[in-house]
Amino acid sequence: MNGTTHQYHRKGHRLPVKLPFSLVPSAGSKEIAILGESINLSKYGMRVRTETELPSGQIVEVTLLEGTPHPVMARVVWVWKATSSNLCEFGLEYVTPSVRPV
Repeated sequence: MNGTTHQYHRKGHRLPVKLPFSLVPSAGSKEIAILGESINLSKYGMRVRTETELPSGQIVEVTLLEGTPHPVMARVVWVWKATSSNLCEFGLEYVTPSVRPV
């Protein structure tokens, strides 16, 4: 391995999954829900795409819109804004890891 090679160790295996979701910043507030789509999911978090940018560290409530809704609390851990569109991607880390297998 040379000096420029980086290895990333993730907490859990990620599955590529596209599901619509609703996300409410400042969970419990009366703020408008943000709609988006997941890119991948794991037991510890998810990568999502929306048209709304959120700051790193923001706590949010995420509800998948397919199947039985089970809202989860998560924290924005990184943000990426596309320069050629109005889309934004960010990584969410569940505040409490999912007990459901992924």
